[in-house]
Amino acid sequence: NKSSKSSIAGEDLTFLMRNTNKTAEEIKEWHKGFLKDCPKGELTKDQFVSMYSKMFPSGNADNFSENVFRTFDTNGSGTIDFREFMLALHVTSSGTPEEKLTWAFRMYDVDGSGSIDFNEMKRIVSAVYEMIGADGDLGKSHELFSKMDQNSDGLVSQDE
Repeated sequence: NKSSKSSIAGEDLTFLMRNTNKTAEEIKEWHKGFLKDCPKGELTKDQFVSMYSKMFPSGNADNFSENVFRTFDTNGSGTIDFREFMLALHVTSSGTPEEKLTWAFRMYDVDGSGSIDFNEMKRIVSAVYEMIGADGDLGKSHELFSKMDQNSDGLVSQDE
């Protein structure tokens, strides 16, 4: 898989055609662009944060994009490869509501425990406000958390 970086591996192409709504041609085009930006075939956290920052010039996207990066880096390698990149793109742009919710849940569940505590919620909500250059108040985090914590146990499970 690592030998020929310039063309996409057959297994990746098949996998992405099956798991995104893109054609082989579209995937190959995306791959070409990905390699132009990431010649090593992997996107580092710094590159990702820098790309995100360009999309939100008025705010500070660092904290938010680090959480997004962690969620996209599904194998925990510290980089995002093309397959992870395309899957993330698919889920966030045209995934089903369930896929988007699962993705959002993984982003809020910072420690990967399978549930979200108030501090994790607060961290993400603050990061979103920072990114858009607005002041977030703690009330928003409390409000969102209590709406989601249906059984009031201080944790939000994925089912909730």
